Formats: sequence, structure tokens, C-alpha cells
Amino acid sequence: RMSKKSKDLTAALDALEETVERQQASPDALLSELATLLLGFPRDSLQRPRAHRMLGVVYSQMGREADAFKELREARALATALSPPNYRELGTVARALSSMYGATGDDRLARDELVAALTFTAIDGKPGELVRLIVDVAQGELGAQRYENSALLFDFLLTGNDKLDVPDYTVQSARISLIQALNALGRHGEVPSHVKVSHATLSEDDRRLRFLTQLEAARASAGLGRHDEAEGALLVADNFLPETATAIDHSEFVEAVTELQEVRAGESAVESLQHLVAQSAEQGQAARIVVASRALANALLKRGDVPGALSALGRAFRAALDAKLKVASELRTEILRRAGADRLVDLAGSKSLIGLDDERDLRFVRLRALGHGSAGDSVLALDISDGAEVSLRTLDLSSLGRKKREAVLAGERRAYATVATLHDDRIAKIRDMRLAPDGMLYTLQLRPEGPTLRDLYAAGAEPARVLSLLAGTAGALSVLHRRELVHRDLTPDHVVVGRDNQGSELPVLIELGLAPVTMGAGIPGNPGVPPYVAPEQVAGEDSGTSADIHALGQMIAELWGGQVPSRANLGRLWKRDEGNQMPRDIGDLVRGMTAAESSRRTTDLGDIVEVLKSQRDLAGQDAS
Repeated sequence: RMSKKSKDLTAALDALEETVERQQASPDALLSELATLLLGFPRDSLQRPRAHRMLGVVYSQMGREADAFKELREARALATALSPPNYRELGTVARALSSMYGATGDDRLARDELVAALTFTAIDGKPGELVRLIVDVAQGELGAQRYENSALLFDFLLTGNDKLDVPDYTVQSARISLIQALNALGRHGEVPSHVKVSHATLSEDDRRLRFLTQLEAARASAGLGRHDEAEGALLVADNFLPETATAIDHSEFVEAVTELQEVRAGESAVESLQHLVAQSAEQGQAARIVVASRALANALLKRGDVPGALSALGRAFRAALDAKLKVASELRTEILRRAGADRLVDLAGSKSLIGLDDERDLRFVRLRALGHGSAGDSVLALDISDGAEVSLRTLDLSSLGRKKREAVLAGERRAYATVATLHDDRIAKIRDMRLAPDGMLYTLQLRPEGPTLRDLYAAGAEPARVLSLLAGTAGALSVLHRRELVHRDLTPDHVVVGRDNQGSELPVLIELGLAPVTMGAGIPGNPGVPPYVAPEQVAGEDSGTSADIHALGQMIAELWGGQVPSRANLGRLWKRDEGNQMPRDIGDLVRGMTAAESSRRTTDLGDIVEVLKSQRDLAGQDAS
């Protein structure tokens, strides 16, 4: 028989269950209450697993993932050790773990835990717990764009009330989600009857559900070609927007408005949202950046552009952090969930080589590949600690012997330590360099916003503009070379056109595959990117600053003539104007910079800058 103390403790735990589930109290207060209750239960108590599980849920709500996982795993171990095992609690623990894994981007483990939750709950669970699991599965199918499955499950919840005793709020939520699935499937004609039921049954307090109903009513009307009805539904939805301007409702509203604009006026929703983001950034309105970026992310996801969506969410995250908006933690979770485990890079077990070890969360979300170079493979990634976009370069040193590895690491460390002291805006900042236990070297470089030189050329940039940027690129190289550093991986894709403090264009060197002049050879990885890579790099020989000169010469020729010219024909002046020939000064300059033998190359970057600036001025006069 239970003692009075045990009954009191159990009653107190019962009272906290719904409060924890629905987040109806502050996590700090709940944490204190649960920790006190836990002290009263012996280790073999039937209630102790539940107390640990609830602690895990509260820790999760506080963003303390490590503590949350620890408590949930302890709850699972205790429930399993009971005789017989507490299958009902095991099901609830699995559901909580599924939610945790989903929030941190590990969809595979989230699905596995959900299957376990369904199994345990089917063995010994209450109907209400089974309903919550069906809702979780259906929402997961909706989020994964498996709309047929989600529509079937939500419809079952609506029509199977007599079997499952589904609570009214769950019925209302399921109806809204069913409407969303039907609209996504293009079954707009089935929506109005569900909207009518929602209007009749929702209370005035259900503002979020009433808002979503109006949005989906607008989408259905637009899909049926009833544009005036769609606009009317959006006007009604506007009345239910919360006062907090960064709430997800505002993003969903903006997204729905641009969708209607796309249907009615033929204007791209994505382009409209991109313009809205840029406009909000120019005006320095952080809340609007968050709303527009979130809406843009959803629009890109519908197009299947996951990297673009993650980049948009990253921009929202950065804006929220800069403005100290509470929505920042929510956005971080959304990034992880949208990214999934396959895109995550965790460097928590690695060691900083340039003295930056700290407690910062060292996880990154891969967005897209940036290519292969002389210093390894590189991807564009999102740093989830602050939302900054970085170049994450990897170089595998595991095949090197101890002495060779130490020599390479010493050279790389020295090079990047030197760059950190340059304070030149034309050279991308180094965020960190880390060595993983398996011998993988990671280099993190901040990537400024802006197009690359190749992007500008492809867009038909004016000659004077490109020549000015090439001159600035040569100037940035001279800063490296004076400190006896070689870029090693210079290409038109590795120069970003950013802005200085006055708003003027500024070429920024990125993807620095740095090495000291004395350590050019023997480093693992590809020799470089053809046709910019110098012959001595391809041959695996020592390569000095003249290798960068060769790459810049190829860039000048390519960006000037439209293609990398052969030795016999340096190409035409500006690919789109075949009547003009490349000026003799540019031709002579390129020949000197791209000589096959490094000892015969033009190496004075000061002279190169002067020639480029002179030709820039002439090109500017021709344009006027």
C-alpha cells in the first residue's frame, strides 16, 4: 500500500503534468518544484521515471539540451528496470525524445522514437496518449510534405471521435491541419465545408486557430480563382494577428499575401519577399527582417530550395540576435529542424589551434558546396551560435606522419595567426581553426554578403567597375604577400564584392587556402582550381607568391575577354562586344603574369594595380 507521503508526492506530480505539457508556468519555477519532488521518491518508485521525464521536458523548454537528454535517458532506464516495465511511461519518454530529436534536426532518430512511442502506448497507454501520438505523426507527415498521409490521419482524428474520445481543442487543430493538407494537394473545393465548421465551433479565445482558418480560406479561394473572396479572408485574418510583431503568425500572413499576389498579378512570391527582406534591411527594421525572412524561407521550401530557406532563416536569426528579440531561440530551433542531421557538422570534440576554445556551441549547418581547392573541400555553412554564414573548409591530415602533420599544422596556424593581425577589410576574417581527433582540420572564415566577381561578370557588369575591383583584388594580395603569405586558391568565385563603411564596393578575398611561402608544397588536397592554378602547383613543387600572380592574370584575362585565352589569342574585349580588341597594355600584362615559368612572371603588384586603374579610367571615359 502507498504511504500518505507517497500519495501526496504522486498527487503533486499529477498536478504538474499538464502544466509541464502545455508550458503553463515558467520553466525555472517548474524546475525547482520537480527537483524537490524528485528527492522524495525512492529509486525503485513507480513515479520516479515520470519525474525524470518531466524534468527532461522542462530542460528542453529552457534550451538545455544536454541536461534534457540526460534526464530522459534516466527516465527510460528506470522505467525499463521496473518489473514489469512501465510501458506507458516508456511510450511517453519516447514521445518526448522524438520531439527533442526533431527540434535538433535528427529526423531519423525522431522517427525511430515515435515508432517506439506508438508501440509502447499500444501495449499499455490511455486513449488520450494515443491521440497525441497520432497528432505528432500526422504533423510530421505534414511538415515532410507527405500531404496524402497527413490528410488521412487528420481525417481519422475528426471522424474517429467515438473511438478515441478526441478533445475538442485537438479536433479543432486537426481540422486546420487537414485544411492545410487539402490546400497543398490542390483539393481546394473540399476546404470551404471544413472552414464553415471551424467558424461555427471555434471560440473567440482561439485566436491562433481562427487566424489559420482565415489564411487557409484565402488560399482555397485563390486556388478556386475567387480573388476577391481571398482578399476578404486575408483582411479578416489581419484582425487576429498578435501584437508581437515577430510572431510566426506575421510571417505566415506575409507569405499568404505574396502567394495571392503571385496568383493574381503573376509576380513571383519569392522575388517579392526577397525585395521585402532587402528593403527591411536597408531601413534597419529587425522585426520586419525576421517576418519577411521567415516567410521567404517557407516560400523557398515549397520550391524545394532547402539551402536557400536555411540561409533566409539564418538572416532572420542574425537580425533577432542583433536586436535582442525573444524569437531568436525559436529561430535557432527552426533552423536545426529544417536542416536535419545530415546537414549538421558538430565540432564540439575538436580543438582550437589559434586559442579560441570556449563554451560556444560549435555546430554548423551545411548550405551548399563551394568547391575543391588546394587546401581541401569547402562548404558554405551557417554557424548556429550567431547565424553568421561561414566558409567551412576541411583538410584531411590523417594520412600524414606525425612530423609532417605537425609541420603542416604549424605552418597553417602561423599563417592564420598572421591574417588575424592584418585588419584589412579586403581579406575575410578568420573565425577559428580546429583539429578533430580523426585528423581532420577545419578552417572557419566569415563570408561577407555580396556577389562574387564571377557573378558580376555573368550579369554584364561595366568594364570600369570590374577593372576597379580587379585592382582592389591585386591590392589585397599585396597585403598578404608583404607578410609572406600565399592565398593558394584565388579564383573569380573566391572574391566577394562587399561594401566598405562608406557603402562603396570592396573586393574581399575569401576561401583563403593560406600557407607560408616556405610551405607551399606537400600539403594534402587538390593542387588548385584549373585554369587559375599555377603550373608549379600542379607539379607539386614549392609555390610562392607568383602562384597568386598567375591566378590573378588568368582572372583578368577571363573577366576581360569572356574566356581564359590561349597563349596565341588573348581574346576579345568584353565578350558581348566582338568589334573591340583587348588593349595592348592588358594583353602585355596578362602575358607577363601567366608565364609558365614562375621566375619569368610579372610580380610587382604595384605595377599591376597601376595598369588596371589606368585601363579602368579609359573604360570609364569610353562609357561616358
